[in-house]
Amino acid sequence: MTAPVVAILDRNLKAGQPALSKAQHIAAAAGAPLKIIVNAYSSAMVRAVGIDAERQQAARQQISKAWHKRATALLGEDAGEILVLWEKDSMDGLRKAILAQAPSLVVVHTSDDSALRRHLFTPRDWQLIRKAPCPVLCVHNREWNATPRILAALDPGTGEASDDRLSVRVLEGARQQAALLGAQLTACHVLDEMDEGLIMVAGEAIPDYTGSMEKVRAYHRDNFFQFGAAQGLDQDQLVTLNGPIAHSLSSYCDKEDVDLLVLGTVHRNLPERLLLGSTAESVITRANADVLVIKPDDFQSPWRDNDDDQ
Repeated sequence: MTAPVVAILDRNLKAGQPALSKAQHIAAAAGAPLKIIVNAYSSAMVRAVGIDAERQQAARQQISKAWHKRATALLGEDAGEILVLWEKDSMDGLRKAILAQAPSLVVVHTSDDSALRRHLFTPRDWQLIRKAPCPVLCVHNREWNATPRILAALDPGTGEASDDRLSVRVLEGARQQAALLGAQLTACHVLDEMDEGLIMVAGEAIPDYTGSMEKVRAYHRDNFFQFGAAQGLDQDQLVTLNGPIAHSLSSYCDKEDVDLLVLGTVHRNLPERLLLGSTAESVITRANADVLVIKPDDFQSPWRDNDDDQ
């Protein structure tokens, strides 16, 4: 049986639910079941109803009916199974539901929180990127173009076999979405160069930095084009960018009206994440494009470890 596509709804009953509309599109094109998850728990309702168990149960049933009615209206003629959770710990509820569904893809709406708030209170999309056992598609409110544009961000040719494997997985994921959506596919590589301010500080330690960097650019550009050719990409499908990775990707996506950016992520420990951030997480907050995050083949979800501990 084909693994389902899971759409996670925003908790506002009247919200537009872009995650659902885009998950519908992908599930229909893939011939995959569509599962819809929403956590309807309301602390305000619990306080208002009080401790009476019968009243709480009746209120929960009414809220569940309202969510089923709303989701059915949004689905239109499409089919989809609706799972209404009632979990005080929202992420733990999602963890259990997603593991139970074993989806091929999770689609979630990206919040509009500020960067500071996101670092202080890890948002739902970031937690899914870090912990969900499958690819995660983080979407914005904007609709896709009639012929969507997909950009695959690749980082091959570093000398590490794991980098090439992840780039192949990212490209496979991008090609799959391009086939499903009838989209145009472009692949890019970003050379993350040293900040100009650091060059000035370093001074004589790197006297020929400009010349050296041109050689580095040429080396990585050639490796990228060789990788692309080996993967069956035409040269006009390949783009190289220079500069900070998140900024370069988001700027290119906005300039070229990219609908979907596909990139890979690697597991980082907490200190590294706090100091450096994650490319995927940074791009989500910068670019207007939706972001599909592909996990490496050896990714081990910490959610499964939680289940093993219980």
